[in-house]
Amino acid sequence: MSHIKDDGERLINFLNSLHPLSKKVIALARKKTFQIIVKKNELIPSINNTGEECIFIVLKGIVRGFILDNGKDITTVITDENNIVGHVRNPGVAQSVYEEQFQALENSELLVLEYSFIDALYKKYPEMNILARKLLALHFNMSQERSILCRIPSAEVRYNKFRLSNPKLKNRVPVKFLATYLGMRIETLSRIRKKEKLESAA
Repeated sequence: MSHIKDDGERLINFLNSLHPLSKKVIALARKKTFQIIVKKNELIPSINNTGEECIFIVLKGIVRGFILDNGKDITTVITDENNIVGHVRNPGVAQSVYEEQFQALENSELLVLEYSFIDALYKKYPEMNILARKLLALHFNMSQERSILCRIPSAEVRYNKFRLSNPKLKNRVPVKFLATYLGMRIETLSRIRKKEKLESAA
């Protein structure tokens, strides 16, 4: 994993698309933002070199979140460009039951947002709280979609829902990870995709 100094433009463009930023916020973003390049299959740390917690914006590539349950690797989230990934802090819970980890599924470029930077924005610039609500809404929407998806009884319907919602992802994610994300066996997913391919060719 390597670090690249970033002028903050990509972060500014991303945030500006949600809510207009003041010149002071833009200046701070340019000062505090940096990129990391993560190679395919490499794990992404949840903290930076100084031990500070971070979240990330995916600029390029795909990232999955996963947990280990009795040695079993279970994919919990799959996300691609222009989405946020990382641990969301919960002040009311000292420690999560499962330690979620993150892994690049392609050579990826991530924009690092340190929590101290986020906290400073909230304190100094009240307009950032509007932006925070919009970011939380995006995150909540993604979580809600995952929650609904995993409760659909039919494996084939779960896959089709994912395929329609994420048309660019279905062929970029290894089958073994997509299968655990969708809560099915690899053999089941392979059978469903084979049927899809046959129907498309007909």
